[in-house]
Amino acid sequence: MAKWCFVWALFLLGCSSDPTPVVTQYSLAIQSDKSTNPSESNTSNPVVVRLYQLTDAQMFKQQPFIDLYSNDVQLLSANLISKQILPVVIPGSDVKLTLDINSQTQYVAILVEFIDYQNSEPKSVSVLPQNSDEYLQLSISGDKTKLEVIKPDSPWWKLF
Repeated sequence: MAKWCFVWALFLLGCSSDPTPVVTQYSLAIQSDKSTNPSESNTSNPVVVRLYQLTDAQMFKQQPFIDLYSNDVQLLSANLISKQILPVVIPGSDVKLTLDINSQTQYVAILVEFIDYQNSEPKSVSVLPQNSDEYLQLSISGDKTKLEVIKPDSPWWKLF
């Protein structure tokens, strides 16, 4: 009897499938112009970028910059899947990164640490790309940030 139970268990294990992947990789292009993060003397400065994987974006959108800066994990805990600090972004640079996004993530949010955070637009939120040829793009210009899904142009021959 024990022998048949063992054979039956092996049979069931052989029929099981691999678990669903927990993460999916997405591309993130970061474009920073030469006027990024201006100081009082109008010189450009590098910025630190925080990336959040969220199940809902409402709490992130409602919170002021300074509260997120000092207490982000506690404030976003109900919707936070992951927090990541990206490599420092240098003014005038273009960088491409590969992100490991959790399968439960619905939104990606960005918080950019500008010098003059009170007069800047340091937050941006985007849904995830839906197609494999789409990617996320973070644009940083002056003291403004924008995160969006980029859909590559279709080749002309696909128009017909």
